[in-house]
Amino acid sequence: NYVVRMDDAQVELYIDRGDVEWNKMVFNTFLQHKSEIEQIFGEPLDWQLLPDKRASRVRYVITGIGLKNEDQWDELQGKLVDAMIRLERAFRLVIAKDISK
Repeated sequence: NYVVRMDDAQVELYIDRGDVEWNKMVFNTFLQHKSEIEQIFGEPLDWQLLPDKRASRVRYVITGIGLKNEDQWDELQGKLVDAMIRLERAFRLVIAKDISK
């Protein structure tokens, strides 16, 4: 998912298949590969189990540019697209290897 707020924006892998146990299992499987995923992504990610929610998420926040910075929207769009490509690439191997079973 892409999220854009007034002062920042983010890309995220939002884990919600409608089953809290499955969602948390998937998150914990990814968490076991945190070092590998972050190395491929190239930067630290924000890992959120969200224990009081059905879903979990892993996100990357781009600070300092948001909706209120209309003159920087082109730059923000480029950063969001780049981050999403890196996020997808970082999770692809783990998804294929561990989650699709």
